[in-house]
Amino acid sequence: MKSIIVFGLIVFFINGCAKKIPPLLEIQNAKIALAKAKEADAAKLSPDSFESAKKHFKEIKSYMDREKFEDAKYLAQKAMIEAKLSQSKAQNAKIQKEVDKLGGEVNIIKKEFTVISE
Repeated sequence: MKSIIVFGLIVFFINGCAKKIPPLLEIQNAKIALAKAKEADAAKLSPDSFESAKKHFKEIKSYMDREKFEDAKYLAQKAMIEAKLSQSKAQNAKIQKEVDKLGGEVNIIKKEFTVISE
C-alpha cells in the first residue's frame, strides 16, 4: 500500500513538473523555420502564411512570460508549421515561374520550327 502511495506521488510530481518546462526546443524549431522561410523569399511569394507564422511566433513571448508553457508550445508548433508552409509555397512559386518561362521558350521554338518547316 505504501508503495502505491509513493508511486502516485511520484507520478503527480512528474506531471506537475512536466507542464512547467518551457518549450525551448519548439521555439527554436519555429525560429529556424521562420529563418528558412525568409531565405526562400516567403515574405514576398507567400505573404499570408509568412505573416501568420510571424504573428504566432511573436505571441509566444506573452505566454512564456505568464508561464503558460503548453500554450507557448502550441503556438511555437503552429508558427513552425506556418513557416514551413510559407517556405514551400515560396519554393513552388519560384518553380512555377521557371516552368512558365520554359513553356514560353518551348512555344517560341515550336513557332520557329513551324516557320522553317513550311
